[in-house]
Amino acid sequence: MRLLGEVSHVTKRGLVLRVPEAPKESTLVYDGAKRRVGSIIDIFGPTSMPYICVRPAIGVKDDIASLVGKELYIMEEGERGEGRKREEMPRMWKRQARARL
Repeated sequence: MRLLGEVSHVTKRGLVLRVPEAPKESTLVYDGAKRRVGSIIDIFGPTSMPYICVRPAIGVKDDIASLVGKELYIMEEGERGEGRKREEMPRMWKRQARARL
């Protein structure tokens, strides 16, 4: 994981961070525990040290204020964030996958 920046404040649109270099919009953003926090929706400010706005993920919206001052990260290419592994799929999905074969 690559350090993106520290959350400076919260707006109606989401979390605002100041970053040394701007990643692409729609890049997924994670916390230190590799939990998805949201995705980048806007890049603004000077090109030498831009700001980004991160739209929070659905499960994070309730405790968004607790992220102020925390460091957020983006995944390097080839890394994986949190998510279900194939063996953790519910039985119903496994049956449906087998039926398609």
